[in-house]
Amino acid sequence: MADLIILLIALLAIAHGYLLTGLVVERASFPARLAAGAVVGLALLAWLGLLAALAGGLNRATIAATVALLAAGTLALARAVPRDRVSLSGLFADRWGVAYYAAWALLLTWLFGRVMSFDAGGMRTAPANNYGDLPFHLSVITSFAFGENLPPESPIFAGMKFTYPFLVDFLTAFFARVGAGWPAAFFVENLTLALALVGLVEVMTRRLTGDRLAARLAPVIFFFNGGFGFLNFFGDLSQAPAGWLRLLTGLPGTYTINAELMLGATVVPLRWGNIFTTLLIPQRSLLFGLPFAALIVTLWWMALGGGAGARERRRYLLAAGALAGLLPMLHAHGFLAVMLAGGAMALLFWSRDWAAFFLPAMTLAAPQALWLSGTQVRGRLFEPHWGWEADDAPVLLFWAANAGVFILLLAIALLGRSLIPARLRRFYLPFALWFVVPNLVLLAPWAWDNIKMLVYWHLASCPLAAAVLAACRRGGARRAAGALALVALTLAGALDVVRALSPVENLALYDAADLRVATLLRERTPPRAIILHAPIHNSVVTLTGRQSFMGYPGHLWTHGIDYEGREAEVTEIYRGGPRAAELLRRHGVDYVVIGPSERARLAPDEAFFARYPLIVDEAGYRVYGVGN
Repeated sequence: MADLIILLIALLAIAHGYLLTGLVVERASFPARLAAGAVVGLALLAWLGLLAALAGGLNRATIAATVALLAAGTLALARAVPRDRVSLSGLFADRWGVAYYAAWALLLTWLFGRVMSFDAGGMRTAPANNYGDLPFHLSVITSFAFGENLPPESPIFAGMKFTYPFLVDFLTAFFARVGAGWPAAFFVENLTLALALVGLVEVMTRRLTGDRLAARLAPVIFFFNGGFGFLNFFGDLSQAPAGWLRLLTGLPGTYTINAELMLGATVVPLRWGNIFTTLLIPQRSLLFGLPFAALIVTLWWMALGGGAGARERRRYLLAAGALAGLLPMLHAHGFLAVMLAGGAMALLFWSRDWAAFFLPAMTLAAPQALWLSGTQVRGRLFEPHWGWEADDAPVLLFWAANAGVFILLLAIALLGRSLIPARLRRFYLPFALWFVVPNLVLLAPWAWDNIKMLVYWHLASCPLAAAVLAACRRGGARRAAGALALVALTLAGALDVVRALSPVENLALYDAADLRVATLLRERTPPRAIILHAPIHNSVVTLTGRQSFMGYPGHLWTHGIDYEGREAEVTEIYRGGPRAAELLRRHGVDYVVIGPSERARLAPDEAFFARYPLIVDEAGYRVYGVGN
């Protein structure tokens, strides 16, 4: 029943967003409005839910107030928006379009249906890249749903302000508090935003190029991205005695990331990664960031591409500014990318109308920026770092291996005057910053995280690459060349998606005993408790909503948190003795977990902890209450 309720709430949010599009754009297709409405509606649901929860906690009363406010707004919009702008007529007129989106929906359902699953053995996840990230997101989500973590503190480093863009996880927590099961709480949000992103990539491409075929190709290019790593597949195939079909059901490795490609005598690292397997599923905030960026790029083009009157231009820029202003807590790198390109765009297409963009963007973003400021990450931001992840490989060769055909098509689009209008080429220039800047400086403590801006460059460039491929439909030789280019663009990414859908990447994350212990911990400890445990990524504490004294170093490091001193204290506490008792008091630790990981990694003095009350004794776990 609760799963049905969250679906109805999501549909209400989508309807609200759908109607909002009628205030901004007079003429748009139903699919375009639906895709935009889904993203904007869910973002507003998350924002309204957060503001209500900050005032009164995340509970039934604030959830009901959020839904009631959204419903009232939807009714008001239904009366205010002219009906001809939001008509459902022609919904199924494009039969090929229906089949196209049905195929996408099936693929996305299969992919996102594997993000979290349960069997007799416990909780599992796929693809493999989600094995490290999902426990972090669960610690965030459970901290909101069960830990009363408002205003938010870091769930993985007790006592520190939480400055991660958490709204995508807050919305999952919102659905969980309604009573939905974990798989449904994830799935409804993930599927809706991912399918909307497919639609918005198509809409953006259709607006920019005016070409329907290019618009249909662009999502394929975007989601199945990859470089020349597929060449390694043919090497694997030559060594597979059972043939290609058996190989596809258990591919030995990935072809877009965490691999190497030999180009002549040079070893080139493959780091580009597939959008599905390395970003959208494990890096959940991009489910909001990317569709928001696609909407903003589309609105910019509608304002600047020609044909818009002064009033329309200001309205489009105002809407783009409002979307940009909502971005920092949805995806901070997305906000940085949009404002960087927006500044360059304003210089290239200067008019006073840009005030309609920057005023709402900065007004809405300012309090979020204030909250996000003051982190330890700033010490490494914008340090020089040449070539992103090229390491010792020549940068040009690195990018040729990782995204060569894509960059070639982009160059053809920009240099071939007959393919792309001059105004569109000029419009594209600011988006080149989304490629140049991440290849020059660090935008995060971990250099690979620069991909969080590079992926926006990929998004903005796909329409131009798709336009080149679409132009190849004229003439037999060109058609063959275009088909070959499309295969080279997408084969490595498609292979990684096939691997992500195979049993090879369906990994056990928590066993049944972990789930039982986590439930007991949540039942027997107060919501704001601080718990000490081994600093592993999938501790049972990540499922409880309680704060970790210190979480997984891999997560802490990528967030720029200086954890070394606390890591030494964790080891010292587990050794027991007077110093351990003093550290527990100083840091306000309430509970200590001694389980299989703690015994294997930290050799705890269990006799020392036996003096404290035993809170949980289950499946090899002992949890002691050490608070005053």
